[in-house]
Amino acid sequence: MSELFDVVIVGAGAAGLSAARQAREMGLSFKVFEAKNRIGGRTFTDTTSLGMTWDRGAHWLHSADVNPLTKIADELGHPYHRHDEGSFYRHLFLGQKAGRPVWADMEAYTAYRDEFESAYDVAHVQGEAGEDIPVSQTLDAPARFYRITRHLFQAICGADPEELCAVDFARYSDTEKNWPLERGYGALIAAYFADIPVTLSCPVHRIDMTGANVKVATEEGTVEAKSVIVTVSTNVLSSGAIRFLPQLPARTQEALEGVPTGHANKVAFAFKREVFGLPEMSHPLAIDEKKPARPALSFQIRPFGHNMAIAYFGGSEAADLERAGRDVMIAHARGMLGDMFGTDIFKEMSGVESTAWTTDSHTLGAYSYGKPGKSDMRERLSEPVGDRLFFAGEAVPLDWYSTVHGAYVSGMSATQKAAHYLGRGVAGEASA
Repeated sequence: MSELFDVVIVGAGAAGLSAARQAREMGLSFKVFEAKNRIGGRTFTDTTSLGMTWDRGAHWLHSADVNPLTKIADELGHPYHRHDEGSFYRHLFLGQKAGRPVWADMEAYTAYRDEFESAYDVAHVQGEAGEDIPVSQTLDAPARFYRITRHLFQAICGADPEELCAVDFARYSDTEKNWPLERGYGALIAAYFADIPVTLSCPVHRIDMTGANVKVATEEGTVEAKSVIVTVSTNVLSSGAIRFLPQLPARTQEALEGVPTGHANKVAFAFKREVFGLPEMSHPLAIDEKKPARPALSFQIRPFGHNMAIAYFGGSEAADLERAGRDVMIAHARGMLGDMFGTDIFKEMSGVESTAWTTDSHTLGAYSYGKPGKSDMRERLSEPVGDRLFFAGEAVPLDWYSTVHGAYVSGMSATQKAAHYLGRGVAGEASA
């Protein structure tokens, strides 16, 4: 007779791995399946493609002063850049004049900051007041720096302002202590969970809850468990890649569609030497004021002293460029970077890479956002289905959604709930 597990965990990102660690600590038998050939999910540090370390996915210890993974980084000796919000060395590119780059003076930069912070604050006020409206209704489209404000909302939230729920946006808890990890967030997750047994390259195709036990069908066969924790993205679940028997309740399906996985991508340029003339850890923003149809763009320049420039895309722009092809997305970022620093810098370029989270069949996006009119959907995802199916991941937390630490905590919480229904523990808040 095959082994009957207390819990099967689908997905080995931060949520699935933390669920497994919690199961082990509570004495539950478990099995983890991961579709990719590695752990970490959307938290993945690349050390080989460019000969330098960069995160293809999550990079920042968000709300680092209360983030439980900050303590883990300290314990494992993974350094991070500790700073206060706004202390990065920043620049604002405004376009070219007579073939030369024009950078904002302090007056213009302050005007941009005031405009963005005002838009951010108005969106928060409306959301905190319970106005379940699109964030776009709180923005001032005719404003001078609207394109930058729009871009930042896209990059932060993974969706266009027209698609963002103000209530959901306002619920996000941000202490404004957002610190990047020198060795990479993916490297931290891989190190911390290295001892968790995971069956890799093994997608789950079907979860059958019609019998006495849950049957989980994978490419390597079917296993049985008393409960199952699913941590894959909401877009993957909505796509039908995993078939549920019986079908998920309409209430759950609506929740998955109400907090879809948004879009975010990066293009990383590597150079043989320092070519920018900016301090390390710089974060310039770019807008071409002579070309109003040209989208704004943001960059990370010389992270931790590496001779790199990393462009950030979000929302529909990120998805459209990815679907148009790698070369199109790279050309878009290269064009702005060349305008900012001169095209001669590319004579020193040693490599370029781009991400493609939207077309990745295992993710179908980057991180979740809340749609207008769907402000209660995350709460629904935290509800068990039939006392045997539990969801975890970055889409589930009300206040720490779209983050690695939110996924991490949700994984522990899901295991505690499963243990409660199994009569093996008391459901409660996950501990760090």
